[in-house]
Amino acid sequence: MNDDKALSDIRNVIAAGQLDTAEILLRERASSASDPLIKIQCASILLVIGRSEASDEVLENIHEELRDTNENSFSVAQAMRGLGRGDLAVDLLRDMTENDAVLREKAMSFSMIGRYREAIDAVEKISEKTADDSVLLLESLSSLGEHDKALKLSDELFEKHPDSYNVLRSRGGALIASGKDKEAVKYARKLMKDNKDSADANAVAAYVMYIIGNTKPAGAFSSKALRIDGTHVGAMEILALSLMDKDKHKNACIVAGAMNEKEPGNPAAVRILRECGGKFS
Repeated sequence: MNDDKALSDIRNVIAAGQLDTAEILLRERASSASDPLIKIQCASILLVIGRSEASDEVLENIHEELRDTNENSFSVAQAMRGLGRGDLAVDLLRDMTENDAVLREKAMSFSMIGRYREAIDAVEKISEKTADDSVLLLESLSSLGEHDKALKLSDELFEKHPDSYNVLRSRGGALIASGKDKEAVKYARKLMKDNKDSADANAVAAYVMYIIGNTKPAGAFSSKALRIDGTHVGAMEILALSLMDKDKHKNACIVAGAMNEKEPGNPAAVRILRECGGKFS
């Protein structure tokens, strides 16, 4: 049986609600596959159906097989970080030539596992930085308590990239991290005033309100953002978190799965899948 047919059959088992059987089949498929990317697909499906322990076992086996070879290591490292295993990704990336792609992947992986200083070092070596690279730098500075630097960078990014959702959101996050909740709310309200029909503005407002604990308006803003753009990942994140707060873990996983489909490896989607998956399966 070819890989496409095997995985298609397993998806049919999942659709029928037979998750225990699906886990067994996915473990077997991962064990028998020679291609690490097929194994990665199995790990990804296991994560989405709430079997994070099984997913981790598959990823750790792949890491063990590839740690002493460069074959497919970069693409596998990307996938491992995308499935929430930044620790394994960092190890696979450690001896690679540091071009921008490798540095970017290192930065995201270091950030995922809380090694923020190393994430900053990696971002600063990138020769052609994107807005998202700078957002990661900002968030790492905030996580280290270097709030003045983070806010200064936030001002610069807001001026250069006023239409980037990630930049807009990171500005709210930097204000909250520095203890400036009221300023964060004022910032979110101004975004709403200037762009009341913008999915991004509503999603930023939802994020700010949720983080400071105002969950009711957060839900309203995320709902409005999704009415404007039904695939807005930021708004889906707040929806999923709100569902988790209500112990609706299966629904939260469905939303996180949609997030991950729109943006494979989205860190928030992976965190939600890992946290809530095992609570309904």
